[in-house]
Amino acid sequence: MMRSFPINTKLLPVLLLFLFIAGSAAADGPKEINTEKGPHHRSVFDMPVYVVLPEGCAFVKSQAGCVDKTKKISLESSVIRLPYAALLEEFTEKNLKKADMELKMKDEFIWNGSSAMLMKIFQKKGSGMVGKWTLIIDRGNECWIINGLYPAKDQQRGEAVLKTIKSAYWENGQSSPPAEIPQGNVDVYGTPLKLAGLLDGAVVYTKDGFLPTKKEDGSLFVVSRISNTFVTPDKQAGFAKEKLQMIEKGEKIDIISEKEVMIDGLCGIEIVGYTAGGSKKLIYQTMLFDGKNSHVMVGIARSSIPENLDLFQSTAETFKTAR
Repeated sequence: MMRSFPINTKLLPVLLLFLFIAGSAAADGPKEINTEKGPHHRSVFDMPVYVVLPEGCAFVKSQAGCVDKTKKISLESSVIRLPYAALLEEFTEKNLKKADMELKMKDEFIWNGSSAMLMKIFQKKGSGMVGKWTLIIDRGNECWIINGLYPAKDQQRGEAVLKTIKSAYWENGQSSPPAEIPQGNVDVYGTPLKLAGLLDGAVVYTKDGFLPTKKEDGSLFVVSRISNTFVTPDKQAGFAKEKLQMIEKGEKIDIISEKEVMIDGLCGIEIVGYTAGGSKKLIYQTMLFDGKNSHVMVGIARSSIPENLDLFQSTAETFKTAR
């Protein structure tokens, strides 16, 4: 079994947002599930996984899957480039509690010929609670994650989401296709950065292609998009600073530089800062505005700061919006 790797303070909450873990495994070994693809199965994810959507819902496409905003139900997918056993070892009850998550249950299966873990968790969100069913699927050197979110207090919607997750079908021989990145693209050719995973619509690069990274500097570079958010030019700097302070949960970020940039014909704001705590980390953010969406690039490193800052800046300058 592959040993576990430490998750840096930025990456743990990010990963946990997509891998809400839960309870106690079956004592007699994994059960076997084999689903068959029927006429009601739909493709709503980037990877070749098909599900039967809940009845009575009006889903629209989202960055990571689909969502019914009225019923507050969403389905999301992501790819983690880490072997199944190593990934599961990272998510302990202690780590989950640090991320304000309540462990509910988990069960292990042989699902369509693949090892899989089905989990349930509740997480605080503002004054409310979000429920989530998560299916983690072993795909060799990577894992597929399918998430179903719903209001935690609504048992009927939770059962509908669980039914959809249980309908999941994939062909065991297939791997995930090359990623199409609607958020926009950066050119990492000739740099140390490698694609590490797709997390809830965000594209994550690390220097070894793993999440969490095993590199000593803990560096990662994330490309994401805030859709349907028009920010007037006079409010863009304030909006960018507000989002910057949300990167490191529970840590204030001291800004050391701020400047306007122009990348791919888009105006934006570049901000460089450091975490204010005892373990100083570089926090880099460039936010670009296209009149409808905000494109966000974030770089984080805990050492080799001058070199990583140069890397983050030069990578951000290659950004191209999806055409």
